[in-house]
Amino acid sequence: MRIGFIVNPIAGMGGRVGLKGTDGVVDEAIKRGAKPVSPERAKEMLRHFREMCDKKVKWVTCSGDMGENELREAGFDDIEVIYSSGYPTTADDTKKACELMMEKVDIIVFCGGDGTARDITEITDMKKPILGIPSGVKMHSGVFGINPRATAKSLCEYLERNLDIGEVEIMDLDEELYRKGEWKVKLYGIALGLIEPTYIQSGKATFESVSDEEMKEEIAEHIAEVMKEE
Repeated sequence: MRIGFIVNPIAGMGGRVGLKGTDGVVDEAIKRGAKPVSPERAKEMLRHFREMCDKKVKWVTCSGDMGENELREAGFDDIEVIYSSGYPTTADDTKKACELMMEKVDIIVFCGGDGTARDITEITDMKKPILGIPSGVKMHSGVFGINPRATAKSLCEYLERNLDIGEVEIMDLDEELYRKGEWKVKLYGIALGLIEPTYIQSGKATFESVSDEEMKEEIAEHIAEVMKEE
């Protein structure tokens, strides 16, 4: 089995410094001292995957913190690097890497937020299943595991052919409006994802069954937890 592996190393950084996301404000996040979040989340998933799955896997990835570093630190060595980027990375880097993987892999696993999911879905276009490791400050799409361990479990089950793939919703919160105090989540597209009701979140259910106030409270709780950690 060949797995495409893409890490968005800047995903989640904005939330740690009060920017409500990183979309379009990477430089400001770095100036405020934001530290990478997604590389650690990616490594956590990979370590769990090593423990759970004994299937032989070939990883197709990007250089540095876009995938190669995390894979090697987690103990994997059957790695093919097909794309190199600078830093900070951009949405174009994610899309270019994804394009190069399309003919080489069976599934694309990525670490990022809803913005990263949108970038990848733009390229995969229902032609390749995708699975997300949650890392950004906002996740509404139905491609994400509920946490890194759950993502690893879902990937393992997929490789064992115990999970089906099907249509899942790619949703996103408009960060520009959110920074202005407006809350707007909308459907951006449909992707192929893993169908697993316990470990994979449902974008549609999250959006339709949770009120705006409840979602705001959840984000407030997340921010409070981050402040306690720091």
